[in-house]
Amino acid sequence: MDLGRYIHQLLKHRNEVYVKGLGVFKRIHTPSVYDDRRGVYLPPVTYLEFDGKSTDGVDFIDYIQQSKQISRQAADADVHDAVLNLLENIKENGSASLNHLGQLIKHGPSLVFKAEDLSGFQLQPIEGAASPVPETMPVEEPVVAEEPEEEKLVEVPQEEVMVEQAPVQEYGQEILEEPQNTGKQKWYIWAAVIAIIIIAGLFYMNHTNNARLAAKRADSILNSQIIEPEETKEPSQDSTALNTVDSTNSAIATNNDSVATTTGKKVYNPLIPANHTYQIVIGTHGTLAQAYEQAESFNKAGIESVRVIPSNLAHNKKKVIWDSYETKEQADSALKYVRKHYVADAWHQKIK
Repeated sequence: MDLGRYIHQLLKHRNEVYVKGLGVFKRIHTPSVYDDRRGVYLPPVTYLEFDGKSTDGVDFIDYIQQSKQISRQAADADVHDAVLNLLENIKENGSASLNHLGQLIKHGPSLVFKAEDLSGFQLQPIEGAASPVPETMPVEEPVVAEEPEEEKLVEVPQEEVMVEQAPVQEYGQEILEEPQNTGKQKWYIWAAVIAIIIIAGLFYMNHTNNARLAAKRADSILNSQIIEPEETKEPSQDSTALNTVDSTNSAIATNNDSVATTTGKKVYNPLIPANHTYQIVIGTHGTLAQAYEQAESFNKAGIESVRVIPSNLAHNKKKVIWDSYETKEQADSALKYVRKHYVADAWHQKIK
């Protein structure tokens, strides 16, 4: 088993992968940030790390089980053998390479990981304009009138007293204007907050109603048991007869089993033909509404073979399949096309 290739493929979709017997491989991404001291934008960096003591992340054994369509015990045994071979190479040579990842180097009782791709660290920073510094307005200190000492009382004419009191009155008027402006700003802020709350409530109610309508529509489709129209039964029987005459045209007969409704959308009855033994799974969901939503997105794009396979029990996952096939060779050929152009983590499954 090529551990490096499988781990690299899984790290494209997950940030942490736990390999039993080795540790956790992590994909770290640091976004671009602005360095105020040097006045440049530091480039984003994506790199791999290895933690031999951690157990967090996606279980690598589960991924191997789904990819190879084998039992849990068989997948555990394959991973265990691959890890033992890797550790033996490290013990004999001091290091071992993992394809697409890097090297594991022995360092005392532990392992040190040396990443293969360090191109992200060779990027150069970009000069950027310095962030503007907000100007601070100087605050005038209030003028406090000094109380005259009792010993130096001097009679002052009334006109001079009025001149000294005039600036004090103007200052008091300026102080009273600031709370009024602040009060208006508070009202504007409260009005904006209330408007945002109302918009969020309307959006939530609209989203909830759409989800309920989608669930009701999914239940109605499931309860209808996908009945085939009577007018299109004869073409389906003719296509089945052609399938018995020429075995090489099995793929064409499979497409003829799906009949067209009055709206032009294909309906499969049954969902899986009796002579089909393999199917390609492109997604699993907890609810029928989510499964039908994914299937409809492919149907609208013109891929009418995508359909939902309901589960026997309510708590089981609902599968969305690309199509079903008679032989494993047909399923393998179609799986390569699906992974390349549509769903990278799709897998084929034997129909029970």
